[in-house]
Amino acid sequence: MKQDKKVIHSLIAFIIMITIAIILIVLGVILDRIGATNFVKSDAIPKYKSPFYIYLLEIGGAVLFLLSFGNLHFYLQNKYNIKKMNIKQMAIIAVFSALSVILYYFAKFNIPIFPSWLDIQFSDVPALLVGFMYGPFSGALTIVIRFFCKLPGTQTVGVGELADLLIGLTLVLTSAFFYKKHRTLKGALISMLIGMASATVVATLSNWVLLIPAYKFIAGYPQAALTGAMDTILGGRGIVNDNNFMFYYLFIAVIPFNILRYIMVFTVTFILYKRLQMLIIRFAGNYKDQMIEYENEKE
Repeated sequence: MKQDKKVIHSLIAFIIMITIAIILIVLGVILDRIGATNFVKSDAIPKYKSPFYIYLLEIGGAVLFLLSFGNLHFYLQNKYNIKKMNIKQMAIIAVFSALSVILYYFAKFNIPIFPSWLDIQFSDVPALLVGFMYGPFSGALTIVIRFFCKLPGTQTVGVGELADLLIGLTLVLTSAFFYKKHRTLKGALISMLIGMASATVVATLSNWVLLIPAYKFIAGYPQAALTGAMDTILGGRGIVNDNNFMFYYLFIAVIPFNILRYIMVFTVTFILYKRLQMLIIRFAGNYKDQMIEYENEKE
């Protein structure tokens, strides 16, 4: 009975913590946008800098957001008998998290048909590999570790990193959850399609609600520069203006870009998965067999 209460309390704590985290983050964005709007800029170089309390709200909200997943993990672990990670699995997750950070900073490139700030990068590949091998929450943990490693170097008060966190979690959790139940070639392909579709939706919403406002009002990037870059891609014919920029940006740039990006990411993941899985089994054992053994012990 006491254990059941702890499980319920952990779910309630998760809901409360994640709600407060979202409120802090949204409040930080709103206050910063108000401050930037009221700030009188010169015609040349924007000099607006976010107040210190904005950093506290955004980063505090992001940290609380991540801590809330400890309660979620406790709830799911006890509700659905999720197996605890052993030392070898934790070591593999740490290695793949480090690889994800390295890929994020050193393995990215631009495609001229998209705006320069949209980078093709493969930092999600290690998280997907972990998610397919050890389950969705292990893959999500890789994304979370990458988030914390990137946060100190933020140029958008953590907003860009938070959006990347949300997109990465969506990608890994949706695809790994499906693959966990359908460990076949067909299941892998469907899981990739589900992950690609869901992550593209979240990426589109994140660009609309978080990233572009962060570029403009936190990083001080002028709207005219954003509009000009988008218009240049469409031939520089003056089609894009400040009023219709977001429409063209989302549907001509963000959605096609993310579809292409995730096709490339999942292609690399698909090529590497089976080869790396054999090495991981030799090092840490067969995770699927360990899960069967764990379920038998529970019975």
